[in-house]
Amino acid sequence: MTGYNTSVLHFEHLGYPASTIYAVFYLLYIPVGHAIQCLLVFGWPEDYVPNLLSNAPIGLTAMAIGTILTGSLSNMEFNAMAEDWIARQFGSAPPDKSEEEGEFYSSLVVMVATGVWCYVLSLYVNASKSEGGATPSLPVKDPAKEL
Repeated sequence: MTGYNTSVLHFEHLGYPASTIYAVFYLLYIPVGHAIQCLLVFGWPEDYVPNLLSNAPIGLTAMAIGTILTGSLSNMEFNAMAEDWIARQFGSAPPDKSEEEGEFYSSLVVMVATGVWCYVLSLYVNASKSEGGATPSLPVKDPAKEL
């Protein structure tokens, strides 16, 4: 999220829309995010490159969802609406419009949406394989053992 917001601050004033900045940033972030996910969540795979390639469609679909969502939120001026709502709810002064604009609140929404998307699909793709085939093995509870 920090990298995206920094990218917006550096490139939006050059005329690039927020959705394009998001798409380029996220495309470059897919391998980094996959490596972090392997290290912290699923464990390092035996064959990294095939695992990265099997997870790439998840990142690409998340990029498409995030790009569309970022463009939509930017067009509806979601950040300004969020800042005004926060100012009304907490009784603070409205934000100064002379400050640099960012996409902080939009990026929070996009981060949550794409994070849930990636996590659910990653659980399926990275689940251990069952002995019989390519479907992930899910734990099966035996009711007799539950007693």
